[in-house]
Amino acid sequence: MLNGILFLALIAVIVYAGSKLSRYGDALGEKVGLSGSWIGVVLLAAVTSMPEMFAGISASGLVKQADLALGNLFGACIMNMVVVALLGILHHPDPIHRKAGEEQALGASLAMAALALAGLGLVLSRELVPVSLFDIGIFAIAIFLFYLVAQRLIFLFEKRRSPASEPQEYGHLSLKAVVLRFSLAALVIVAAGTALPYVAEALAKQMGWGRSFVGSILMSLATTSPEMVVSISALRMGQVGMALGNLYGSCIFNMSLIFIDDIFYPGSILAQASSTHVFTALLAITMVAVSLIGLIFRAEKKSLRHMSWDSLIILGLYLLGAVLIFRMGLALG
Repeated sequence: MLNGILFLALIAVIVYAGSKLSRYGDALGEKVGLSGSWIGVVLLAAVTSMPEMFAGISASGLVKQADLALGNLFGACIMNMVVVALLGILHHPDPIHRKAGEEQALGASLAMAALALAGLGLVLSRELVPVSLFDIGIFAIAIFLFYLVAQRLIFLFEKRRSPASEPQEYGHLSLKAVVLRFSLAALVIVAAGTALPYVAEALAKQMGWGRSFVGSILMSLATTSPEMVVSISALRMGQVGMALGNLYGSCIFNMSLIFIDDIFYPGSILAQASSTHVFTALLAITMVAVSLIGLIFRAEKKSLRHMSWDSLIILGLYLLGAVLIFRMGLALG
């Protein structure tokens, strides 16, 4: 009973702090002259993915479970794409991608490249390239370097765009006040988001769910709740770029965490992980690819009453993947 109350309380805290994080992220972008898309891809993505970082450090450094650490990261990317599909359902009346720009397509492309590089690392690190530097796998280093390059590309793309003149919405707030409130909201999100998976695991054990389907879904909800809440809050503010950017950016950031996990793991984490994670990497790549096609194609209206074709395919891939993932004994996040 106590775990259930605590779980709901943490969700409520994340919902409240997530709405504030989106609002002050929007305000920060206005103050420093950056778009909501950049704020979503870079800042919000890093903040909302911090729970995955702490979970990964715990899995790789304390319990030394490579599969647990990587399963959390690939599973988080899959769940982020499910949230993209959910945003497509919530956005009315037009498909959400009609309100997105080229910067979201860039974010999705970089997310696919990061996932593909991690997938290559899983395949090649085991036998063909079992090389490490300072006990860190070569591919883990390459993924982190790619993350830095990706952030540079996003910055240059943002700088190249001519900013549209918009009315000042947060003129009553100083830059110092915005930074302080954004930081406080981020701190609350990180603290509550880090605690939530542990409470969810305790609740699943208490209810007798364990690693069952229901227990795994509960854990997926727990690990993805910061991204989900922040993106939905941004969507409600009319910031489609921030909402989608947070999710694509989180996928890029999650892949960079392989390097962080490898620092704490004894040996190369990609070389010692199960090859079945290649499937989750490919599933995540396919889901991002479908979303990217939607960004480029820009359908004029939704195929179904409340759902566009890309949201339908992403949700279908998730359900199909869930069955195969559980049969292989993996987790969704």
